[in-house]
Amino acid sequence: MSSETESTVYGVNAALAVAALRPEAILRVFHVPATRLRVAPLLKAAAAHRRPYREVAESELERIAKTVHHEGVVVVCRPLPLLEEARLFAAPLTAPLYVALDEVGNPHNLGAILRSAAFFGAGAMLFPRDGRSAHVSAAATRIAQGGAERVACYGVVDLAGTLRRLSQGGVQIVGADTRGGVALSAFTWRRPTCVVLGNEGEGLSKPVRAACTGLVSIGGAGGVESLNVSVAAGILLAAAYAA
Repeated sequence: MSSETESTVYGVNAALAVAALRPEAILRVFHVPATRLRVAPLLKAAAAHRRPYREVAESELERIAKTVHHEGVVVVCRPLPLLEEARLFAAPLTAPLYVALDEVGNPHNLGAILRSAAFFGAGAMLFPRDGRSAHVSAAATRIAQGGAERVACYGVVDLAGTLRRLSQGGVQIVGADTRGGVALSAFTWRRPTCVVLGNEGEGLSKPVRAACTGLVSIGGAGGVESLNVSVAAGILLAAAYAA
């Protein structure tokens, strides 16, 4: 992010999602000649809102994006809002799926989980408002492939307390646990469900684990100790969606 009032979004799918879902947030658009046709809806949205767009050289786009992984387009836009917890509970909990991240620190993992969450129709993603958790950065947005625009993100002060409130509202709270959970093949899902994933090193913290109403483990051949957290999230979301 370039400032508190501006955010950088790069990657074709992520940029097109801004055009489709938040066109009023567009401030400036930059692209290389090769992506002109692919990002035509974005340029049209920018023009409709009287926002400037410019064709630039690859080297200049790298400078603007601050990465070589820009896929030929950069949107400078207003940042996605990190929503307050009160807004989550202001209306009935009608979404079939929710996701909660217990201090997942890698923005690429966050982006991949957002992509899976959007694919399976999750209504919200929750994570702590602290310096140990990844938030919706430019890197996470690109990896999410538009998912960051489609899943409401909530920052919470006490994740365990928020999960208990969700449980009281009728949401099944299912934590991913590599050691003590019910085998995925035997687990009984019900809706609505919140899938909870721990950080990459330690897994679920004790307070968050205690707030879960069920724990599930993904079985494997044992060639490695565990799955990447974003892979585990995809498997669990697919299982919950299919139930």
